[in-house]
Amino acid sequence: MEKEVIYTDKAPEPGPYSQAIRLGNLIFVSGQTAEDPGTNKPVHGTVAEQTRLILSNIDAILEAAGSGLDRVVRADVYISSMSIKSEMNAAYLEFFPENPPARNCVAVAGIDDGLDVEIEVIAAGD
Repeated sequence: MEKEVIYTDKAPEPGPYSQAIRLGNLIFVSGQTAEDPGTNKPVHGTVAEQTRLILSNIDAILEAAGSGLDRVVRADVYISSMSIKSEMNAAYLEFFPENPPARNCVAVAGIDDGLDVEIEVIAAGD
């Protein structure tokens, strides 16, 4: 199987990594933080605002790959503290209201740019 790099200008520019990689019928989206896709600058809003921006950016990447949030099978969520988990969950569920993907959520230290949330996903492709 050959890997395919997925890129869209509707999501933040990647650093030394790809926005996503397709391998077979799976799409692996790199961890996304709350960055404005127009400016590539971090958005230090509320946890809910960060979560919504991240998932909107992930949706744009998946769309570029011919997939979508409804095809996400796994999500890994990193948050700055477990005390913000309920706020993140409320915003997260706006994007996955039914049949949410398998997921883990862990608190970590040092998310890029002092942000509170980072999310990476694996989705089914065609």
